[in-house]
Amino acid sequence: MSASLSLVAGLMAVSLLAGLTKGVTGFGGALVMAPLFGLALPSSEAAALIVLVNCAASLQGWRGWIRQAHWPTVLPLAAIALACTAVGVRLIASGSLPDMHRLIGLCVLAVTALHVLGWRWRHGGGATPTLAAGAVSGLMTALCGIGGVAAVYYFNGIRRAEAGAIPQAADHGQAHEQAAHLRANLLAYFMVLFFGAAMILAWDGQVGLPQLALTAWLVPAFAAGVLVGERLYGLLSPSWFQRIVSALLFCAGLVALAG
Repeated sequence: MSASLSLVAGLMAVSLLAGLTKGVTGFGGALVMAPLFGLALPSSEAAALIVLVNCAASLQGWRGWIRQAHWPTVLPLAAIALACTAVGVRLIASGSLPDMHRLIGLCVLAVTALHVLGWRWRHGGGATPTLAAGAVSGLMTALCGIGGVAAVYYFNGIRRAEAGAIPQAADHGQAHEQAAHLRANLLAYFMVLFFGAAMILAWDGQVGLPQLALTAWLVPAFAAGVLVGERLYGLLSPSWFQRIVSALLFCAGLVALAG
């Protein structure tokens, strides 16, 4: 992987925007990166970079969310996702997958539509939804680095308060508490997922010095975005969170389709 100065600058700008999104909401960084990285890089290289950058920054701000995360819910989902990530990595290694940036763009637009419409898959966190969400998340992590799509709807749809979900918000204070628990679960999940996925990619020989060198340029931009996003998190209302994320995802999907 050789990278020109203009390519590195463009990827850093995308990483900054992705970090901002993750810092505000706890998810969405990879969703911003995937379609835009896919315009400049082969899908397998883009996915590897997304995993490496997110892995390197996964512990950022951990003091603010690690105790809020409900680990008995997070860890089983992450374990299933990592097993399916390993399967997806082998599919990539077979060399039979076509360029996927337009497919990624369609997926991002579909997620944006569901996000705007407020669709939720209500469930009790049992075996079926956990297996389904983990499988989809793991495969999408390996194929294009956007394994958070399934996790967002999994955690957002859990009914039980004991599984880390907050009952339907009755006032503004509860809405913030609900958002905080969802954000913490997502951050904890992505920490485990991206760390494990990076290990899988390294074991499979998809991480070398060129990928690590480019990652070293992108991580500071991503981390700076996360830092700014975390500051904004305490200032914006839950409704503005939704609007910002939806707008970013919609733009990223359109750019990918146009490419």
